[in-house]
Amino acid sequence: MKVAIDLRRIGNPGIGRYMKCLVEALIADAPQFEYCLIVPPAHQDAISSNGHSRKVVSQLKYYSISEQILLPRLLSREKVDLFHSPHFLVPLWRTCPQVVTIHDVIHLVYPQDLPSLGGRLYARGMVHAAVRLSDHIITVSEFSKHDILRHYDIDARNVHVIHSGIDERLSRVENPNEIAIVRRKYGIDREYILYTGIYKERKNHAGLLRAFAKLVQAGVSGDLVIAGPLAEGEAKLEQLGKELGIAARVRLLGFVPDEEMPALYSGARVYGCPSMYEGFGFTILEAMSCGTPVVCNPVTSLPEVAGEAALFADASSPDDFAAALHRAMIDESCRAELRQRGYANVKRFSWRRAAEETAHVYALALGASA
Repeated sequence: MKVAIDLRRIGNPGIGRYMKCLVEALIADAPQFEYCLIVPPAHQDAISSNGHSRKVVSQLKYYSISEQILLPRLLSREKVDLFHSPHFLVPLWRTCPQVVTIHDVIHLVYPQDLPSLGGRLYARGMVHAAVRLSDHIITVSEFSKHDILRHYDIDARNVHVIHSGIDERLSRVENPNEIAIVRRKYGIDREYILYTGIYKERKNHAGLLRAFAKLVQAGVSGDLVIAGPLAEGEAKLEQLGKELGIAARVRLLGFVPDEEMPALYSGARVYGCPSMYEGFGFTILEAMSCGTPVVCNPVTSLPEVAGEAALFADASSPDDFAAALHRAMIDESCRAELRQRGYANVKRFSWRRAAEETAHVYALALGASA
């Protein structure tokens, strides 16, 4: 049976990581299917193919009208038995059974995540279509499944929770020289609290700055380091830092290459995640994998993913979040316990297991269509 997987967004720093890691695991651990990998020209080397997979390079533009005509033609031409969209977009003209991954419904809860009215309407319409036109839905957390079922009247038996994995190559950097090189590159010369991710209101960078300001007022030394593309958020955070009197202690690094992230995580005293909404929460697992104590907001999927390996504190309260950060910074017994619990927690998440469970969903969809 031939399964086509739409990887046209594999270059995206968020969804692209899910696509790349899942497909690599499927190719390695679920060889019962033949895979047709639809890849964009600019990123056709982002993933390798083998004897039971091959790449089809496509210039189809994502979020376009033309893809709704040309993608079904491509699936028909390739004689595809099943189509999997690892994002929310599926062909409105079905040529075969369909499986879709819906990571979350942030566009319904935080519509401001999408800057334009047209983008919000498009996302709302396409997710609605994906839910109705797909035989099975994969999502990445029990929280997201609950949220999907809260917004859409569909059969819960067709919504499957498959946790994402953690890249086994992402682990603690023990060599202090490697950490020192990355610190020098970004001008980090003191102990630091780390937060990573793109700028969105729901990510609550502002809440973290307010909590950090409380730490500074209490005389705690160290800096706050924020990694990830911030776009228009950079000016907002710089202004907030000035208003709070902590501008000199906040370092906004912008995009950091993947190969430098293990050292950046490993060098951090604490990883602080104040996000108000996450469908999964990759970064807290990445921090734990690198042995960094984690403090996070006890909302949405974060408690599910962090398990018992994080300190939880209300990120809407600067005082509460600051107190948890402070404890994770200075309490050595707490830090040691969080580190060991973190290492144990990440073992719950495996791309190999995700691939096996995804292949099972494929079999369900193909069996239902037989």
